[in-house]
Amino acid sequence: MGTREIVYAKNTKILLNEGVSPKIFVTGFHGVGHVGWIATRHIVTKLEAKRVGMVLTPNMTPFVSIKNGVVTPYELYAKDNLLAFLPNVPVSPKDSIIVPQMLAQMIFDMHVDMVILFGGLDASFAEPDSRPRIAPTSSFLSNYAEIINKHGLPIIDERLGIVGPLATLLTYFEAGNIPAVAILPYASLDRPDPRAAAQAVEIFSNITGIGIDVKELLEEGEQLEKQLEELEKKIKDTMKNRESLVYHV
Repeated sequence: MGTREIVYAKNTKILLNEGVSPKIFVTGFHGVGHVGWIATRHIVTKLEAKRVGMVLTPNMTPFVSIKNGVVTPYELYAKDNLLAFLPNVPVSPKDSIIVPQMLAQMIFDMHVDMVILFGGLDASFAEPDSRPRIAPTSSFLSNYAEIINKHGLPIIDERLGIVGPLATLLTYFEAGNIPAVAILPYASLDRPDPRAAAQAVEIFSNITGIGIDVKELLEEGEQLEKQLEELEKKIKDTMKNRESLVYHV
């Protein structure tokens, strides 16, 4: 299978296998509780999705690992009609806008039916019921109102804002009339929160009908925290003279 190159600027491009034509796109970032990244990684792992591409930028975090080849900073995975963007490391500050812009343009060109984003809300702002909130575009509200009502998905309080890559993606999807929704469970601010990620994945399953077992997420909190601490230390050691990491919702 060939690879197509989608160029956005000098040395800034998406490499994607030919024939990838998803109906659902999902992603999340290293934000509050690392919920977005944990949820996306879990879905990719459980579905046994295959890597079908990667995003390349001049400012991507200079860190890779090795597992059946080189694991690059920003990767794309596909399974059946689902495409996922998995940032294996936190997006660099300079990439926090350009990467979402690139992903949004790719989604516009693919004409997907639905976009699901994962993030976390600071648990100190939790409502009394503490249920995860959603942040839908107007197109998602009009196209999937039945799903929202069926599962009783509460919309985020307008007094709470969303920042970072998710905010950029939601802005572009609102402007492009794309049915997109961010799933935002309340999560710990100072540590990885796989339990919150499990809540997000369960809502993903309710919305899409794609069943994902979350038992492992509920059991791996301590292990995940250790893995992330080691990853952050390795990245920071390679970036002592570069810009510091920034985390987003």
